[in-house]
Formats: sequence, C-alpha cells, structure tokens
Amino acid sequence: MQQEKLVEMYRQRGMDEDAIARAVSAAEAAEQYFTDNGIGLKQAGADDIQQYVQTLMDAGENDVESLLAVARYTYLIGNREAYIHFTKLLGGIGVVENIHARTARFAGDDTANAVFIDLPQVPVGTLPSDVPPYTAELMTRLKRHMPEESYRRALAGNNHGISEAAMTAEKAAYERSASLDEYLRGRHQRNVAQLQSHADSGQVWFEQIITQDVVDYVKTNQEILSAVHRGGRLYVTKIPYDAVNYLKEQDPLMRRYYACHCPLARESIRSGRPVDGDWCYCSGGFAKFPFEVIFGRELSVKVLQSALTGDGICRFEIGLGEETDEHERR
Repeated sequence: MQQEKLVEMYRQRGMDEDAIARAVSAAEAAEQYFTDNGIGLKQAGADDIQQYVQTLMDAGENDVESLLAVARYTYLIGNREAYIHFTKLLGGIGVVENIHARTARFAGDDTANAVFIDLPQVPVGTLPSDVPPYTAELMTRLKRHMPEESYRRALAGNNHGISEAAMTAEKAAYERSASLDEYLRGRHQRNVAQLQSHADSGQVWFEQIITQDVVDYVKTNQEILSAVHRGGRLYVTKIPYDAVNYLKEQDPLMRRYYACHCPLARESIRSGRPVDGDWCYCSGGFAKFPFEVIFGRELSVKVLQSALTGDGICRFEIGLGEETDEHERR
C-alpha cells in the first residue's frame, strides 16, 4: 500500500493525526478487500468499487469519512475509473443539509420544518440511478410550501460548501485587473491552460478526463470556466460533466445526460423522468459563488438553459446588482 501518499495529502490539508490514522485504516481495509477478491485496488473498475461500497452499506460502515479516504487513495494511486465513480457517489454530500439551512434562513424555521420533516435521506454510497426520487420529492415539497422566488433563492447557494479561501487567488487577480472584462478574459485563459495541463498529463480534472478536443471546445467559449459580461450581468455556461462523451454523442437525450453535473438529478435524464428544472437553481448557486466571493456580496442568478428541461447545455445569468462599483463598470 502506498499509504505515505495519503498521509502526505491529509497533512497538507491540515488534518489531525487521528483523522489521518482513520483514513489510512479505511484505505488498508479497501486494499485488503480487493486483494482477497483477486484484484488489486489499482485495477478495480466502477462495478468492483460499487460492490465494495455495497458491502460497507450492508455492514453499516458506509460513513462519509471512510469513503472519502478510499476515493482519495484511488486518485493518488492513479485509478481514474474508480476515482470518478467515487465522485458520482459522494458529489452530493452536504447539499441537502445546506439547502435546509438556507430554507430556514429565507423562509423561517416553520417552513423549513414543513419541507424537511420526515424527508427520506439518501444513504451514503447509493447508486446514482437510485438518487433522483429523493431529489424529486424535495422539489415537490419546496414548491408546495414556498413561493417560487423563495425556493429558488434557497436552492441557489454555496451548497457544496466550497471554502471562500479557495477563491483568494481569483479575487486577487480581479483586484489587479484594469476592468471586469479584462479579469474574465484572464480567468478563461488560466482555466484553459489548466485544462491543457490535465490533457497533457492524463490526470483527472475534478471528476472527468480531459482530452485535446475538450480543451479546444472550452477555448472557443469564454462563458465556460469564466463568464461574459454584458449590461451588468454575467453569462456562464457549464462545462459538460463528461465532456469527452458529450462531444462525441449525437443523441440529444444522451448529450443532456453528459452535460448535467448534478449527482442528485443526472440519472433522471436517462430515465426519461427528469427532476423538476428549478432544481438547477442549485447549480446556479455553484456558478455564482466565485463571483460572490470576488465582489463580496450575494448575487442573483437565473437559469437560462438546463439539461433537465431539454436543453443541450446548462447556462446561467448572474446579476451584479444595482450597486456596481467603478472597477466593475470599466
């Protein structure tokens, strides 16, 4: 086992020794499981990983901490297929809890309780194909108990819990720029360069493989991995979740499937019973969060196009608000 890589990662993230020991133990247990089953963890495919996760679920040992440790370990040892499968299982962690908190914040505790009381929970490790009914039920409850403007705002938050510190470099780049437009062009160029690096190295970028075709596709559209500024608004298009297959696919339904990032709704597209399109305000919250950090205030967002509603892309309009400062106007 290459546990020293995992230890180094956890120490770099500021984890304490107890957390490191638990992570190593989880990775060792996974290694042993696959060795006992005649396959090394480095060679395990998505189906193998799901079988392992199911054994943990059956034993009541499917805690987030352990699964994250094994997922990170598969990344470190270069098992791209296993790591990407783990991202599908773990990508929705904390999202519903954060929406609950925002519902209470904008609609009050009584409304939040009415929406979330007895709401079925998705067991950690659940197959992505089994998740959308939970999401559909949450949307039904939000629409039943809240007006459209309120539930959309509740959905449109930093529901993945991204640290503001992760945006420090981008905020500094914005402050160094002569104008918002210059910053957005530079942001796009930096992100295209990062994609190129991943395409050249073969390293997984977040949850997907990057090829030269993907780099070239993103390069042609500044809205992807940055934004275009027009009339006090930003326009953002999401990079497809599985851009390699998205660019190859001809079937419109499957292109929508490959476009959708949401681990709580994506599989509903392929089933032919997509989750309510207003769920994409959650994705809108993700799209606007970096700019909220940069500008230091909450921004509005509008879903313009969505894979859940039949579009081939997911696209958002982010309002900068009336109090646009001089730097943003230039």
